[in-house]
Amino acid sequence: MLLVALVVVAVASMVFLSVLKSANAQRQRLQTELWRVQAAWLAESGLERAAARLATQPDYPGESWSVPAEQLGGPLAAAVRIRVEAAPAKAKDRVVRVEADYPDHPQDRVRESRQTVIRVP
Repeated sequence: MLLVALVVVAVASMVFLSVLKSANAQRQRLQTELWRVQAAWLAESGLERAAARLATQPDYPGESWSVPAEQLGGPLAAAVRIRVEAAPAKAKDRVVRVEADYPDHPQDRVRESRQTVIRVP
């Protein structure tokens, strides 16, 4: 009887560990998706920020924009890099490239990039 009980406990433990591992993998996938969506919104915000700056400052070169966690309403900060270059074909056009990292961490992050052309006044 003791042997049967040990086998049942061992099988139950393996099932429990399998469920726990699966739940952890699902949590990690959801977290990564949340980070991806946040990084996408930050990249779009970087494009809007560049457009607003270019409207008042045509020689705006871009910037590195650190977004504190408090502004995002969560525990993690973000980094957005904006680069502005003259478009090769038209003098009044600027190519804007944005990279957004969420969270602002060297390895554990999601990076989203956007690019557009903006005509300066």
